[in-house]
Amino acid sequence: MVATEYFQSWFAGNGERMRACLHPALAKRTPEQPGTASLTLHEDPTEQLVVDTAGGEGTGFEPVQQVAVLDVFRDIATVMVRSAPFVEYLHLARFGDRWLIVNALYYVLV
Repeated sequence: MVATEYFQSWFAGNGERMRACLHPALAKRTPEQPGTASLTLHEDPTEQLVVDTAGGEGTGFEPVQQVAVLDVFRDIATVMVRSAPFVEYLHLARFGDRWLIVNALYYVLV
């Protein structure tokens, strides 16, 4: 599943493997100041995720995640992933024979 591959590529520090999971126009965001009235979002574009992954950003974490498929309708799906550093809600879409992550909303736990 693409959600598992997404996290495992990050844990392994493999940027190209990460790129294969993401739509080029990915919207990945998190509130910059959770729990406050601030409306500021931190955004992680696809290319920055690939660079950060290749730089080893995730290699210091235990490579374990829990994946729950919340809903699937035809060629779209919603998935929740829990790991040591994050909780993420992912929106996936099928393009031909492969699924890609098109949206991600995450919360940093560490």
